[in-house]
Amino acid sequence: MAVGLVSLVAGFATFDGREDRGSARAPRFISQSEGGTALLWRETFDDTENYQHSVILIEPSSKSAPLPPGVDAWPKPGQAVLSPGLRAALSDEGGANRYGQVVGSISATGLEVPGERLAYVRPAPGVLDKSSMLKVAGFGTGTRASMGDALRVQTLSSYTFTVLGLTMLPAVAMIVVAARSGSAGRDRRTALLRALGAGRRARAMVNMGEAVAPIALGALLAAGLVAASMTADWQVPLVDFTVAVTDLRRWAPILFAAVLAAVVSVLLAVIVLHRADTRSRSTRPHTTDRRSKWAMWLCPLMLLLAVRGPDLAGGSQAPPLVFLTIYVLGVLGTLATLPAVIASAVVGVGRLLVRYGNRTGRPGALIAGRWNMTHPGVTTRMIASIVIAIGLITQVQLWSSRLGDPILEAQATHARIGDSILTVDALGQVNVDGFTSALPEGVHLLQLTTSQQGKPILRGNCAALEALAASCHTPDTNHARGDARLREFAAWYGVDDGRITLAQLDDNPRRKDTPESLVLIGDDSGDLPVAQLKGIAYQHLLGPQVIPLGGEWLQGAKDLRNPATWVLLMGFTGVSFLALAAALNNLGDFLRFSRSLAPLAVLTSRRSLFFSTASWTVLVPLAAAGLIGAFVAVWLGTPLTQPGGGASLSWPVLTATLLTVEALALLFWWWGSTTAATTALRWRPTAD
Repeated sequence: MAVGLVSLVAGFATFDGREDRGSARAPRFISQSEGGTALLWRETFDDTENYQHSVILIEPSSKSAPLPPGVDAWPKPGQAVLSPGLRAALSDEGGANRYGQVVGSISATGLEVPGERLAYVRPAPGVLDKSSMLKVAGFGTGTRASMGDALRVQTLSSYTFTVLGLTMLPAVAMIVVAARSGSAGRDRRTALLRALGAGRRARAMVNMGEAVAPIALGALLAAGLVAASMTADWQVPLVDFTVAVTDLRRWAPILFAAVLAAVVSVLLAVIVLHRADTRSRSTRPHTTDRRSKWAMWLCPLMLLLAVRGPDLAGGSQAPPLVFLTIYVLGVLGTLATLPAVIASAVVGVGRLLVRYGNRTGRPGALIAGRWNMTHPGVTTRMIASIVIAIGLITQVQLWSSRLGDPILEAQATHARIGDSILTVDALGQVNVDGFTSALPEGVHLLQLTTSQQGKPILRGNCAALEALAASCHTPDTNHARGDARLREFAAWYGVDDGRITLAQLDDNPRRKDTPESLVLIGDDSGDLPVAQLKGIAYQHLLGPQVIPLGGEWLQGAKDLRNPATWVLLMGFTGVSFLALAAALNNLGDFLRFSRSLAPLAVLTSRRSLFFSTASWTVLVPLAAAGLIGAFVAVWLGTPLTQPGGGASLSWPVLTATLLTVEALALLFWWWGSTTAATTALRWRPTAD
């Protein structure tokens, strides 16, 4: 509970810090007709490993112009100031001087978060085009600037609901299980205190006194983690995000109050959930089998609806609302009716264990089989909770990874031709000649224009046309068959017939219009040196964007992965909580049940009886729950992962979840077996 509450408060602290720093660096724009311009400003974009970031082109009117927050001094023309995160990312790609000579770093006061990628670039004199830039009087407004991470980060409400649904709810389930573990003895004690005349306050004080030691230990551990997080910026596990220590320090009282709130919530749960059981008890064995027959038969129908229903309705071509309605109803119906099937399976396995124990003379299997037949609800709750938890987190991951058709097409294009063809766009006037002369050997430039009939035309010199296997002496030839790069380009930029016109570059100075876009190709179909070409582009063009075909959609897919990773982190934590709670619940019931086996163990002098019984009542069901959960999750996800579904299953996350459940199965089997065996050694006959 402390982990969930502290995560929630830390999210509020981070968003609060983002808002303050984002507002402080927001430019105060003025109209073109107003005077008093302090600097010229224009935001453009670039990417590293398809992760998009902001590049701010900036030109001060004088040396006394106000500096952006986090920048100590104005860079000279052709120089840049980078954030530490961007500098490291550019270095990994082959050089940090892509935007010009790096002369400084943006400090934490100018970044929304420590890992933000941001650059302030002062264009070189020959590149600067003042007409394409905006006038700014200074920095600092009442609203957060729409630049940098602000363009891609999810909202605070999305983060809040993610924490509440995937972390807090499992934590609540864990609290309930913890408060009721071994509750039979506590309930008898509460009933005795009530019979002796103890009031509610006295009974509550007794229950609190029993729980205060473990709660205090957990609170100290949580408080220690909070205190440690305030010593320096720290990286969130499994997520490429760094938490600013300054934000946590400002919210320190509320963070520690969250730990205190967790303590209070657990204490209240202990008081409320420990009650006097006044029901009459019989020594006669009775079954708790309350299986729902209709739900058991409805489950396979719901599974069929989820897996095959969307295909029958048209699959990926079906209207989105129809696809969503059928699929969601099928998934929720399957998960809701699955416990009934599991309960029947538990009873059936119990019968098989009884037969196996009788036939082979194995008491552990016989006892476990009788236990499953008379109390199937205990094992069912454990298996069902884990299966449903794995199914839900897998659904969340699948929907988070679902991509639109343009993104899928861009990924398919990139898989076929990679970075063998690039498009270049820039702001203002384009210095084509200077850029062309600076290109490395083996890289050719073509200019994309549009004819009066609205058809795209690629114009290039003879070397560029020959690199595309086209004739240099036949201008205006429709050609999109021979070269794979050209076919892909025609698919993205061509007209309805899927063809594109190639033409020799016209040397007539009267026809040298500014091209709509520049296209780079190589002598062969291999990948171009993207990092090097981006550096050359920034030396000769204003705010250039050098991207492969469909690069905008590839960057969009990268942006979608970040919130999906957060969801997986929260969901994995929640599934771990639920698995731990289910295992603890089953372990508590097993330990209570094992007390009745103590006389048998003493008579047989066989401690292995407890290990054998626990293997069938704890180890096998918990291990099977993980396998069943993974199988059901993959099966239910097939409509989303098949061609046209747009989603991809994260096998590393599913594998990590499965291994966690299997590790818990081994841990609780050993714990329950050794505890039961030790308890049996201390058993002595009493007049009970």
